[in-house]
Amino acid sequence: MSSDRLRWPTAARDTPRRLNAPLAGIGGWERALWLLVGVALVGDLLTTYYGLKIGLTESNPVARTAMERFGFGALVGLKLFAVGIGVCCRWIVPDEHGLLVPAGLAVPWTGAVVVNLALYATVLG
Repeated sequence: MSSDRLRWPTAARDTPRRLNAPLAGIGGWERALWLLVGVALVGDLLTTYYGLKIGLTESNPVARTAMERFGFGALVGLKLFAVGIGVCCRWIVPDEHGLLVPAGLAVPWTGAVVVNLALYATVLG
């Protein structure tokens, strides 16, 4: 059995990876998705904060428990941790699959913003 055809992520690149390499020199679609990650993250935090202020509850049991114990800052920490994991994953994932990482963060958080806004329309409307 030969392993000549296996391409490990670190062996598939000619240049060594640096810590900032996943975000340096990214293309148009990936850059747009990372921007959407940032916008969705902020949108999710703001809509969650407002929802908690008007009496709604967090549906994610991990986030709810963290916020009960440590306050709203715990949710910010969880989101930043998720982005950090995403950046690390992007560092490992081959470039041809690089769009999956920011999409995996942006899509659920954008969906959460839409759900939160729909809840506001139901509760306040």
